[in-house]
Amino acid sequence: MNKPFYIFFCFFLALPIMAEVEVSFGLNSDSIWRGIDQNDDNPTLSAEIEINLENGFFSNTWIESCCSDSEKYPNREVGFSSGYKIDFNEKVFLTFTYIGTNYPDSKQDNYDEINFEIEVEGFKLNIFKGLDNFPDYYELEYEFSVREVLYYISAGEFKSFQNESESNGFNTKYGLNFKLFELDFDLFYYHFNTNGISALNDDGLVFSISKSLSF
Repeated sequence: MNKPFYIFFCFFLALPIMAEVEVSFGLNSDSIWRGIDQNDDNPTLSAEIEINLENGFFSNTWIESCCSDSEKYPNREVGFSSGYKIDFNEKVFLTFTYIGTNYPDSKQDNYDEINFEIEVEGFKLNIFKGLDNFPDYYELEYEFSVREVLYYISAGEFKSFQNESESNGFNTKYGLNFKLFELDFDLFYYHFNTNGISALNDDGLVFSISKSLSF
């Protein structure tokens, strides 16, 4: 992870051309990753800092008290991402992002990905290319706004780290996001269905509240 943190350091050197810095803190009723419950229906706390430069480059780091359903699993997730976004007349957007996810208490679970996203009129196609034998992931999302409420729906094809066909599956998510009293509220329903192991099937509602500060 030395290279990503070096890139992050370079962003601080570019402060004179910085467009915005945003810091956010959140409380989540659970932690869901690609349809998988990471925290055994337990709430998590999170914090994130995001830097956006006027030239299209961006970077962020986050930490979340998640991913622990027993003492054998990690209880912290720390991540970093850095990328570049291209705006074509505010109608079509292309984004390239490196993502590194780390678990200080369980380093064997660390993984890295390259994400390519294309967005057209509310439709988003995300392709995640796993590095070092981590499985790829594909997701399609559509979002739209009605009276200052953002609605979204997404569907993705999940592959386990071992890429076992019976534990691989399909996940969907239906949610909404809105602001109230200068806070961000997010509510979504998720569903995960495996190809063969019914015990891994899961669904539920997740609620999040967060506060963002911009500089």
